[in-house]
Amino acid sequence: MRRPLALIAGHTYAAVWLYVRVSDPAQSSHLEPTHLQRFILRDDGALFGAGGDTPLQDLEIDVALPETPEQSRTWSAAGVKAYRAGARPHPVQVFQQIAAVVNRFVDFDRSLAGQQTMAELVACYVLATWFLPAFDVVGYLWVTGERGSGKTVLLHTVTEMAYLGHVLLAGGSYASLRDLTEYGATLAFDDAENLTKLHGSDADKRALLLAGNRCGSTVTIKERDPGNGQRTRHINAFCPRLFSAIQVPDNVLASRSIVIPLVRTPDRDCANADPLDPEAWPHDRRQLLDDLWALALACLPQLRCYEKAVNEKAHLFGRDLEPWRALLAVALWLDTLDTAGTLHRPLDPAWPSIPGMPSTTGLWDRLHALSSRYQQEKRDLEAGNITYLVVLALCACARSATRATNVENTPYPAGLAPDSALLHSFTVTVQDVFAYAVAISMRQGNDAENITESRVGRALGRLRLEKVPRPGGTGSRRWRITLDQVQRLAQAHGIDFHPQSRIMPGI
Repeated sequence: MRRPLALIAGHTYAAVWLYVRVSDPAQSSHLEPTHLQRFILRDDGALFGAGGDTPLQDLEIDVALPETPEQSRTWSAAGVKAYRAGARPHPVQVFQQIAAVVNRFVDFDRSLAGQQTMAELVACYVLATWFLPAFDVVGYLWVTGERGSGKTVLLHTVTEMAYLGHVLLAGGSYASLRDLTEYGATLAFDDAENLTKLHGSDADKRALLLAGNRCGSTVTIKERDPGNGQRTRHINAFCPRLFSAIQVPDNVLASRSIVIPLVRTPDRDCANADPLDPEAWPHDRRQLLDDLWALALACLPQLRCYEKAVNEKAHLFGRDLEPWRALLAVALWLDTLDTAGTLHRPLDPAWPSIPGMPSTTGLWDRLHALSSRYQQEKRDLEAGNITYLVVLALCACARSATRATNVENTPYPAGLAPDSALLHSFTVTVQDVFAYAVAISMRQGNDAENITESRVGRALGRLRLEKVPRPGGTGSRRWRITLDQVQRLAQAHGIDFHPQSRIMPGI
């Protein structure tokens, strides 16, 4: 057990740090009469450690937790006692309280969706940080907007409720980032402008950031080993992350992130509210944090099947789905709970509404629809992605080819009907694709200076298209592609492509 919250062999374990009093200080002369001691609490309520139900030595797992987290982020003694006494929070009530806190401090006017839907999205993200061991991949939140738009406020709001949440400056040391990452902490990077620069940021820090969105991601480091010189240490880099910046992320970070735009709010109450002021909260933060610890310990194993269900139910797939997968899994789980907080009809899209039940009816539908709409918003972020532009240009070439009279037929692939409209092939040159890429970029209002024929040619090569010999061995390189291949490329990049449309793709 290397993290304070772990799912091991079907059981959930939580590390808790509690102040204990030694009844006979003479028997423990190296300890103060009252000292902070670590215990391990299992999902069935069993407490392992000196003074608990069972000695720590009897725990069936090894524990390696050298650091003590901030007490403001750990489970309180009152919360641990309540859990051991059988108290369990209702998941939907906890979710609604998180959403209420987000609504209190953040104005999502003119963001991706309405205020309530955006608050629900952030609340699902907060819950996902507590269920991280159940997921294979987790997305980042990238909050962007002008100065004074509330970016930092949103980061603090999330980290005050998220699992071991911390707000860090982009200039924080690599060593501190590494240790927090190994505990699976939720890390929020404020003013992360430098992280958008491929050649201007710390290479080690950037590698740690980009490696951590997938379960099993590790970073190896060398550290001093007393008596043996140096040893290799493997850091578990899988943890939730948030960023705030005026700029949008680069293409690599954007593919792992949900970008949330904010604008300045005219709401005086919201603008003047501080999430670091306990009196401004609509719900008691300490109680909410205890409920989140209890919820994670009791319910974490349930979430594994929901991530798999999202893969089957969601319209998105591949890289487009990955930033949303954990959020949608939490939304789907919340929509399947009964009044006792246990599963009602798991994964059944027709589950009924139960009178008196705290309701999230339609939560999955709202966030699922938002995830699909977001792909349209994402096009602005993909403006500098040369591969994305090349695919858009190929769609435009395909549209022109289907309207031309010189479209040549190719042999039909096995298993497809010979009357399929997507089995014609056409030939393009690098110059053709380059011209369309520049036109699309300029129509989108973006700078086309970085689009060159050589970059377009390399992008076409990476798409593994069929090369065609150049007449006489000179001139622009040529490629042959079928309409079926264009359709598949467009679908993989989230582009709505119709060969017969008169509208240029991407506009």
